[in-house]
Amino acid sequence: MADFIKALAEGHGDLSARIRTVKHSAKSKDGLIKLHANFPAFRMGHPTIEEFVSLLSHKLVPFCLHRKYIDEIQGTWKKSPPAKIQQSAVELQQKAIDLFKRAQKNTNRNGEFGELIAYLLIESALKAPQFVAKMSLKTSSQMPVHGSDGIHLGYDDSTGELRLYWGEAKCYSSVQEAINKAAASVAENLQHKKLTHELFLVEQYFDQASFPKKFREAILSFLNPYDENYNKRADVSVILIAFDFAVYAKVKQLRPSEVEQNFSSEISAALTTYAEKLDQALKKFDVRQHSIEVFPVPSVGNLRSLFQDKIGWLQ
Repeated sequence: MADFIKALAEGHGDLSARIRTVKHSAKSKDGLIKLHANFPAFRMGHPTIEEFVSLLSHKLVPFCLHRKYIDEIQGTWKKSPPAKIQQSAVELQQKAIDLFKRAQKNTNRNGEFGELIAYLLIESALKAPQFVAKMSLKTSSQMPVHGSDGIHLGYDDSTGELRLYWGEAKCYSSVQEAINKAAASVAENLQHKKLTHELFLVEQYFDQASFPKKFREAILSFLNPYDENYNKRADVSVILIAFDFAVYAKVKQLRPSEVEQNFSSEISAALTTYAEKLDQALKKFDVRQHSIEVFPVPSVGNLRSLFQDKIGWLQ
């Protein structure tokens, strides 16, 4: 089952050219918290933000639409002529864009692009495929969506542990504000009532995940409080913290060949401070004994507006 689940998170090989991963030694005082760090790749001394935005727009279909629906549409391509396949692919992309726009209107938010980045990093870095496409639920007046921004799934064959990843994206100009908001959201999502609702969504929309029956039954056993597997389920919060980073202006003075390495070093050095801020925020909101994966991404700036322009979203 682990191999099957990991395979569902494949297809993001193009991300490595657009997003760099920072090697660092920064750690939280809590051993259950793991820090990652990513930033947009540079070309000729300039961050490739526009290229990253373009990549994000290409990921809207699997992010917004249920896996079963996508599989059914793509299943018709086997017997379709090339022109029909192209038309169908364009229609699929447009449905995802329309859904994304409606979700923003319904929730009166403009942070969904952060959720899209979080989705991409969880699938690519943690090999945990999205299990419930929450974006499609946000457009339904019959299904109020609370709690995490995304639900992903992982399984460890060696321990028999099922891992449910609850995604949370916070994008602010201030890293401190982003950290505080993230800690508050994690604390709220861990409330029994909220977590119970999240598990309800997993159960209700399981049939949209295109899982074989044997895996479906196995996974559902981890959600059943009367089954021993329930005790082997691990709930993991995944936080995307996107913020403005002053070093972008600083590295403009460097030679293009020096920029990316210098930028990476600056983030690595800053992570120790961010880890301390995160520890303080989690303590403030009484988040203890809980596994958290943290992805600081130092780039907000005009990323939101560029993405909205890309998909034709007008404020």
